[in-house]
Amino acid sequence: MMRGPLRRAAALALAAPPPLWAAPAPGDLIVLNGLADIAEPPEPSAWPPNFWVLGLILAGLGLTTLILYRLRQRHLRRRPHRAALAELADWERAAPSRSAEDAAATLTALLRRVALLHYPRDRVAPLSGTAFAAFLDEAMATPTFTQSPAAHILGDARYGARAAAPLDCGRELAQAARRWLDAHRDGAPRRV
Repeated sequence: MMRGPLRRAAALALAAPPPLWAAPAPGDLIVLNGLADIAEPPEPSAWPPNFWVLGLILAGLGLTTLILYRLRQRHLRRRPHRAALAELADWERAAPSRSAEDAAATLTALLRRVALLHYPRDRVAPLSGTAFAAFLDEAMATPTFTQSPAAHILGDARYGARAAAPLDCGRELAQAARRWLDAHRDGAPRRV
């Protein structure tokens, strides 16, 4: 009868794993199968960054804010220039159908309003006729308002007998006015 339990004990002894102090046989995967996979560390967090990165981010935001502020200020500062150019375009379209006196008065009023934005009132307000045309030429590289064929329209000659005639040099006068307005886009030119 002992044979049965001995047989079972022998079978269990043969099927039991080798003791821990015994080296596994070559090619035996029992030990390797019992190992866990390599645990990878978590991805490093992007926030909070170190102080240098945070400083660069804040400096970038400050610089962007400053640039946007300056662009907005320039846009607002140039608003009268854009409005004057639009009014000049309307004047140029309507000038051929108007009398020289009426067209000259309208253009003079437009240029005077822009001049009052950039120059002291006591310098611009008392000027009229040829003196105002000479004032306009001060900002130009070449005299345009006093030396061109259109000069008599802005000067004192606009009150003469030819003032009732239709305006024949409106395009030339509009180009001169546009150059003067462009010279005053960001304020009075430095040489004036």
